[in-house]
Amino acid sequence: MKFKTACFCFSLLVPAGANPAAAMSDGAAGEGMVSMLVSSPIFANGTVRDIRSGINIYLQSEGARGLDFMDPQVTGYGIPPGGRMEVEMLQGFQRDPNIPLAQPSILLVAGTPQQGLPGRDAGYTVSQGRNENTFVIMPKTPRGLTAVDLKTKVPGAKRDPIPQRGIKIVHVGMTMAFVSRGKSGKVAVRIYDGKDKIVSRGTAEMQFLAKPQPQIFPTNIPHGKRNHNWQRVAPGETVGGTNETVPLAFLLFARNEGFGNTGIMGAGVLSAQQLATFRYSTPPALKRYTGGLILQDADGDGLLNPAKDRIIGGFTIAAPKGAKGHQVSTPLVRGALYLSSPTRNFSAEAGKKLGGAIMLLEFIAGNKKGLYRPTFALLSDPEDIASGDGSVYSYSVVVE
Repeated sequence: MKFKTACFCFSLLVPAGANPAAAMSDGAAGEGMVSMLVSSPIFANGTVRDIRSGINIYLQSEGARGLDFMDPQVTGYGIPPGGRMEVEMLQGFQRDPNIPLAQPSILLVAGTPQQGLPGRDAGYTVSQGRNENTFVIMPKTPRGLTAVDLKTKVPGAKRDPIPQRGIKIVHVGMTMAFVSRGKSGKVAVRIYDGKDKIVSRGTAEMQFLAKPQPQIFPTNIPHGKRNHNWQRVAPGETVGGTNETVPLAFLLFARNEGFGNTGIMGAGVLSAQQLATFRYSTPPALKRYTGGLILQDADGDGLLNPAKDRIIGGFTIAAPKGAKGHQVSTPLVRGALYLSSPTRNFSAEAGKKLGGAIMLLEFIAGNKKGLYRPTFALLSDPEDIASGDGSVYSYSVVVE
């Protein structure tokens, strides 16, 4: 298998304190057009209390709730003619008046791992609204922003079988105008028509982390900013090894703060099927990880062994009823496990700006058609296997 490098991009993440069974489906409490609030996938500390805020606001619709709204076959939101979108940081976010509410501090996004819709391409401006905590996204023309015409211009998107369209995520915090304060934060999103009437609205709340934790984020840094999510394969085929598919891609951070984060190097997975070949007896504290474990090579031999290497998390796989044969595995490249390595190996620019490490995984589809959803979780404290789940993310794979 040959992996290509790519330039710096955005990605996406993780509700604080979620568990793998529910990860990224309900997440933090949301209502209306807002599904949930999650950490920005490019900061190890985006939702840590008393640190600058980097969050993603996941949207949804009545017909596509939660993660199902991220399906590229579902069209996201637009802004009506003469209308606008407002994003208000309602509570728990302290404004830094020295940083303007402008394009660098907010970005509209199509899908996850996110493919940005910057104002210069999509045709909108950003300004401060009625109070210092409100963004106003205003189309540049009276025609507004038509959802079906809102497509990212990142190079890799041209290879996506089904292009994402419309606004699906709002990313707050490239230039970080807010600091997370207190125990939780609440955000509201509103879309107005040309008569100043609200046509869509929603809110969500999230709990802030008391201290930084290891983080697992989706990313599209590899493969030219391709959409690594919602890929489609036939039963038994491998995502990351079949036709035009690419591996599931993750950005891994250790417990660090700010930019230049240390990555989790030498990480990969062993599926439940692979663990069985080791005659490994999973400890009770880890039995919830029915799909397999995430490990870090502890002795540098380039192999993964549950008896010797460091267990840092695990995963589950939601699958169609009766499905068999599905699993997640670490790719083999020239006969060796392709474990996580520095982000700079995939993009010098992303490595310099973000730090961290990239982990690529293959997904072997089961024998039944339908939706498969592998959910990956890192332990909140990798030194304690009983510490519970910290950072969590779910990918979606369609078998057809």
